[in-house]
Amino acid sequence: MHILRFNCKLVSTEPDDENRQFIISFFCGDDTILIYEVCDKNSGRIGGKFMDRKHHKNPVSGANYAEQDFLIGRTIFLGGFRFQLVSADEYTEKYMEDNGEVFPEASYRSIINKIKAPAKDFESLQAYAIDLLGRLDKNGDKYIDFVEFTEGLRAMNINVTNHEQHAMMRRFDANGDGKISMEEFYNTLA
Repeated sequence: MHILRFNCKLVSTEPDDENRQFIISFFCGDDTILIYEVCDKNSGRIGGKFMDRKHHKNPVSGANYAEQDFLIGRTIFLGGFRFQLVSADEYTEKYMEDNGEVFPEASYRSIINKIKAPAKDFESLQAYAIDLLGRLDKNGDKYIDFVEFTEGLRAMNINVTNHEQHAMMRRFDANGDGKISMEEFYNTLA
């Protein structure tokens, strides 16, 4: 059975809750959810199991939460609490990438296709790629940092979700410095 684990934070108006951190485990075999609270030493809180493993209804759809409901950046409503998914463990990231039909926002191929969609207005895909990269690389350093990437796409009316942004950085930021190589990104587009 696959277990998807996400680091998340509690979304609350209470100042004491701002820094509370949790791990949500989603069990794909039976669609149950387990929540642990992670506490720092001397924080005054006792960490451990926060909510027992059980099914939870999605208040939007009315059905039980399913694995495709869990994407980085999303807010999940569980037991009267709101949790924002901040990150996922390596196993979960890989599982989502390998199951693009269930998690299209984790599939870099579908994200690239979304980014390529406006190319129809250009004479060639290469011309579009050059124009796109010129717009994204504002400072001309041949790298696109996370801010340039997201702001540039939004300015071009290419809307990508938090998880899609994360998936792109994960795919193209091999050394983890927060930058995408223009050359590699161009080769993928063109």
